Amino acid sequence: MEGFAEASHLGAMNSPNPSSLLFLGASGLIGTFVTPALIKAGFSVSTGGRRGLSVGGAPGIAVDLRDSNSLARAMQGVATVALVLPDAPDMETLGSNAVKVAKAAGVRRLLWFSSFAAKRDNQARFSCRHPVIDEVVRSSGIPYTILRPNFLMQNFAFFYGEMIRTTGTIFSPLGDARVSHLYLRDLSAAAAAALTEDRHINKTYDVSGPEALHTGEAAEQMSAATGRAIRYQPISVAEMESSLREAGMDAWFAEGLAELYGWIRDSGLGSEVTDNVEQLLGRKATRFRQFASDERTVWLD
Repeated sequence: MEGFAEASHLGAMNSPNPSSLLFLGASGLIGTFVTPALIKAGFSVSTGGRRGLSVGGAPGIAVDLRDSNSLARAMQGVATVALVLPDAPDMETLGSNAVKVAKAAGVRRLLWFSSFAAKRDNQARFSCRHPVIDEVVRSSGIPYTILRPNFLMQNFAFFYGEMIRTTGTIFSPLGDARVSHLYLRDLSAAAAAALTEDRHINKTYDVSGPEALHTGEAAEQMSAATGRAIRYQPISVAEMESSLREAGMDAWFAEGLAELYGWIRDSGLGSEVTDNVEQLLGRKATRFRQFASDERTVWLD
C-alpha cells in the first residue's frame, strides 16, 4: 500500500508531456522493433526494465516491475505507458501492479502487448495468463489499446536463425499445425497507429499475418529466398524442452515454451487469419514470402 500511496501522490502532481511514453519491457524482440516506430511517430520514448537498457535510441530507465515505488517514479510525468511482460510465474501480479500504478500516477493511455487468441482455459502457462491482464487493463479506467500478436515471422531469424544457417533445418514441435505468422514491422506500425488514432481507443486486436502456413511451406519459401535447401523436421515437445535446457535456458521457461508449441500444434490456436492489420494500417498484412526475402542473409553462411 505504501507504494500505491506514493503513486497516488505523484498522480496528483503529474502534468505529463502528451508525447511522453514509457515502454516497460522494451528490451525484447517486440520492443526492439516497436520502439523506433514509436519514436518516428513523434513520441518521446523512455525504455524501462530491470537493467535500464537503452533500446532503439531511447534512453533507458531502471525499473523494477515488482516494486510499486520504482514504477511510480518511472511513470512521473508520463502520458502513455506501453507494456510487454516477461513470461514469469508471477506475470499476472506484474501486469496488475503496473496498471494500478499507472492509474494512480495519472497515465492517460495504455498499450498492452498480449497474446494471440489467448483464453484463460488455454492449456499453456504463457497464453492463459495474458487474458487475466487483458481484463485488468480493460477495467482500469485508462483509455487503452490491446494488441495480441500471433507468432512472429522474426522468430525464424532470431530464434531459429543460427539453427537454420548451420543445419539447413527447422526443428520444431509444431507438427502439421498452420500458423498465421505476423511480420514484426507490421506490428510496429500497428502500435504507432494505435496510439496516434483515437479510433483505436478501448479496442482489442488479434493481429495475424495474411496466411496460415505449415512450417514446411515456410521452409520452402525460405529456400526460394536464399537459393539453398531449407527443410522442416518435426520433433516432440520433450525434445524441444531438452534442447532448450541444454542451451542454458531456465527450466521453467524451457518447459513453458515447449508446452506452448505443443498447445499450438494440438489446438490449432495459431491458424486464424484476421484482417486487423488492414483495420489498423489501411493495407494488407505482409506475406511470409516478403519477410523471407528481407531476411534471407540471416540463413546464409
